[in-house]
Amino acid sequence: MAREIQVEGVVLRRWYAGEYDKWVSLLTPECGNLRVRVRGGRKPKSKMGMLTEPLSHIKARVIEGREQRLLAQPQLVRSYVNVRLDLERLTIALALGEMLDRWLPEEHPEPEVYAVLVDALGSLENGALPAGVAAQAIWRWLAVLGYAPEVSQCARCGAAGGDGGVIVGGQLWCARCAPRGNGVPLSSRAVERLQECLQGEPLEARPDEAQMLLRAGLRYAEDALESPLRWLEFWERLSALRESG
Repeated sequence: MAREIQVEGVVLRRWYAGEYDKWVSLLTPECGNLRVRVRGGRKPKSKMGMLTEPLSHIKARVIEGREQRLLAQPQLVRSYVNVRLDLERLTIALALGEMLDRWLPEEHPEPEVYAVLVDALGSLENGALPAGVAAQAIWRWLAVLGYAPEVSQCARCGAAGGDGGVIVGGQLWCARCAPRGNGVPLSSRAVERLQECLQGEPLEARPDEAQMLLRAGLRYAEDALESPLRWLEFWERLSALRESG
């Protein structure tokens, strides 16, 4: 007999299977990242399909079959309508989901990672600064997953991290010691905000600091996890267009 479990989670990604079905990655706090098949998820006007699009926060039954898992009876918890109506917020939210789907192995529970994602989506929905939300989520995930850089002092000369610098090879290098052409420069205030974020405190950064920390976090994550982020170039172009008016 097939085993059933009740889960709550956020849809990270979806892809199609045949003419009528689709697969989704569903991140849950108790079971980790699950790959589940949604029968009829591609049919026009399918309620199952609408409820299992990326970013949907749902409750559902997951049926364990011999060769695959099936998702049944999804119930919407939150859809993040405001996020979906804003291109920048939607881009950030989808990107965060893509990152977790690439970073996390299947069926490996990371409840703190899940909690950070739900908090980030809620903050984006409620109008928080998108760059700040994304920066906090990325750096917190890196810390939880064991990839936090050492930012208390310069790796070469020992100068206090509050002097600013760049992060290279998992360590902070001050402006005087940093290898040329590597990393994203961070101001002294940005480094202070990063130190607080890595310790689990809310990221309270100005817009320019948030942009620095997001760019630095993305570059560092690509190197640390050896996982190129396809949306990075698009987001940077979008940011440049917004800044130019």
